[in-house]
Amino acid sequence: MGPAFYVLAKKFSILKIRVYVQFQQDAELPSFKGSMLHGWLGHAIKSVDEHAFFVLYGNHDNGQPKPYIIRPSGDLKTEWREKEFYHFDIILLGEATKMADSVIAACQQGQSLGLGPKRTRFSIISICSVLPTGLKAGVHQTRLSDWLQSSILSESPTIEPQVEIAIHCETPVRLKTDGKIFKQHIPSLEEWLNHVVRRWKKLSELWVLDNKELFEGLYQELPQLGDYETNAHLYFEDWQRYSLKEKSHLPFGGLKGQISYFGDISVAIPWLVIGEQLQIGGKTTFGLGHYKLIA
Repeated sequence: MGPAFYVLAKKFSILKIRVYVQFQQDAELPSFKGSMLHGWLGHAIKSVDEHAFFVLYGNHDNGQPKPYIIRPSGDLKTEWREKEFYHFDIILLGEATKMADSVIAACQQGQSLGLGPKRTRFSIISICSVLPTGLKAGVHQTRLSDWLQSSILSESPTIEPQVEIAIHCETPVRLKTDGKIFKQHIPSLEEWLNHVVRRWKKLSELWVLDNKELFEGLYQELPQLGDYETNAHLYFEDWQRYSLKEKSHLPFGGLKGQISYFGDISVAIPWLVIGEQLQIGGKTTFGLGHYKLIA
């Protein structure tokens, strides 16, 4: 890691808001709830703050990524009972962290909208922040650099070069090469790192700072990996999402499962920690591209 990596990690703000809800009646919800939550938040925030709605849901120049992520919990069950709890995270990135009050107000307002196709009634029980150390009441902004002090790095400050790294896809990871979605292609570790730095750079350009030299330095600092072996247990999960705007079902799939690498690759770990926080690939605002790093 070089100076560009550290500077950008310290400047990049991130706010993870966790919302706990309790259903007030039995509910039928989709297995993957990212699309449902994406639409619900959009309607709610539009009624509260038009500017925040434009920032989070509007179309920006040059296809820049939007500065937020909706991260549903991993509970895929579809049948819910009255009084059961569910939670999800809304992650604000860069300048969007300043809109925390509007997002929380939208969540409160969104209780009247209900969730799912039957607009199931629910109550918000609590809203808190997700920090590297755990959950904390209130709104607490962090920096990407704070997440680099995760257990992976802090427990082994002098990591041996020869390590095993596993990437577990919590939600479908929608990666492309030459405009084509990875379905059977096994991504190399270099490809993972390229997707991480590309997303980090694009988010930073519009929502953190405009510094061409810093971004060029970031690419120059991408680690040179030694020899390594790959062991993949990946499959393509072919989800479909119905778009009200397009009046049709749209492809929404990506890689699931786990892939591991073993060899002279310890220098890749900090970069993968960044990708773990920002999520990678397409449809991240719906919750796709979420992986867990095992190292």
